[in-house]
Amino acid sequence: MLRTTASLSLALTLLATPGLAQPNGVVPAKEQLPADGYHQSGAASVTQGVLAIRRLGAQPLDHDFPTLAGRELRIREITVAPGGSIALHRHDHRPGLAYILEGQMTERRGPGFAPLVLGPGGVALEATGVTHWWRNEGKGPARALVVDIVPKGTP
Repeated sequence: MLRTTASLSLALTLLATPGLAQPNGVVPAKEQLPADGYHQSGAASVTQGVLAIRRLGAQPLDHDFPTLAGRELRIREITVAPGGSIALHRHDHRPGLAYILEGQMTERRGPGFAPLVLGPGGVALEATGVTHWWRNEGKGPARALVVDIVPKGTP
């Protein structure tokens, strides 16, 4: 837990730096991804098999970090069915972390896209520039807590 808290604290500190917080789209369109072989990586091109997305809350950040006006720290619980996937996407000015609560998810992160299987208690840190996709290759549903910084009101 200490590592997760420290990482989130570092992400918030870095985002408080002027010029870093830009209200870009939450998940860039595919044509905005780098043209360096990512599309030939066998990546999931669509998000499918998501059983539930539950928004658990959000905290506006402008009071604590004036340079983050219009942004919030959001937390969601996402449940993905076996075989389900979160499509290839890039994090641009949308840092976050995914904490696996139940089941397992396989993350493939560029460059290289080597599989990393995360089970309960596993954490993936998602900084600006991270390009990745997820698939539930397990036998049962996977549940994750996803915490990220997004424009206010993002579902």
